[in-house]
Amino acid sequence: MNHVPVKISGKLSLVVLAGAMVSMLLLPTSVFGQQSPIKIPRIGVLAWSSCDIPQPFLRGLGEFGYKPGENLAIECRDAGRHDDGFAAAAAELVALNVDVFVSWSQPAVHAARGVTGASPFVTMFSGDPVAAGLVRSLAKPGGNLTGVSYYATELTAKRMEFLKEMIPKMGTVAVLSNPVVAYLPFEADTKRAAGRLGIELKIHQVRKSSDLATAFTAMKAENAQAVFVLPDLMLGHSAARIASLALENGLPTMAWGSWYTGEGCLIAYSAQYGYILHRLAYYVDRILKGAKPGDLPIEQPTMFQLSINLKTAKALGLEVPQTLLLRADEIIE
Repeated sequence: MNHVPVKISGKLSLVVLAGAMVSMLLLPTSVFGQQSPIKIPRIGVLAWSSCDIPQPFLRGLGEFGYKPGENLAIECRDAGRHDDGFAAAAAELVALNVDVFVSWSQPAVHAARGVTGASPFVTMFSGDPVAAGLVRSLAKPGGNLTGVSYYATELTAKRMEFLKEMIPKMGTVAVLSNPVVAYLPFEADTKRAAGRLGIELKIHQVRKSSDLATAFTAMKAENAQAVFVLPDLMLGHSAARIASLALENGLPTMAWGSWYTGEGCLIAYSAQYGYILHRLAYYVDRILKGAKPGDLPIEQPTMFQLSINLKTAKALGLEVPQTLLLRADEIIE
């Protein structure tokens, strides 16, 4: 009996020969038709600062049967707390061959779309994606982009109306904005809303949180009667600092997310972000199952939340109208 080594498909198998008869042939497992390991889908998350994936989004994925680390991989890269960092973060995810990109903000799309190319992209829109040239229409976006919007033009008007109801004699409002996202419609919408109510605006553009103190000093010097915070990632992550400076300067603040009132700002009115984050999982599931992003309609917000901090109102010497208290979804005491 002779033992003759034979190389097959790059692997060594042992052929046992007995005279002219082959008694045994050990072949690679692929010859027997066994399947290669199942490919696990991979999501690439573009975050502004922290790669802590929001629980509502994870819960949504779980409802579709996805278990990160088991049948789903989530890769995350952050922009280092600056919009300019999104492109580099996206490039890292491209190198990982993710199946679909996900972000929690429209600025991520603006900064990264030149890097991600035609890859599917699901996001939370913070402006008008049609006017921005990102999609053809909300009903049929076309291209590779879809998701859920948290912004509607009427939201700005309602915020200004609520602030006016809180401070009936209000005539001058300081607006806090970030010029980095000047391409979004917030400042123009705010000017229109203020004009209808006969309110004078003083725009204060702030690029980084370290400039907030200077901005509030200027607001106080201009005799502003309130502060109106426009949507922006940097300002959103500076909510605690904004609340502290507003109290120090005796300025009531209207903001665009309930976490602001949780940090001490007076009032906020917004879409329900938890629901939107949860809903993004639906889009990811559809795309992973073969749907084209351009065929998935972009949803607009239908549920909104009014939040009021009564402790802050008391500190500012304000009495909150009963009409606002009755409409509030969240009251912090």
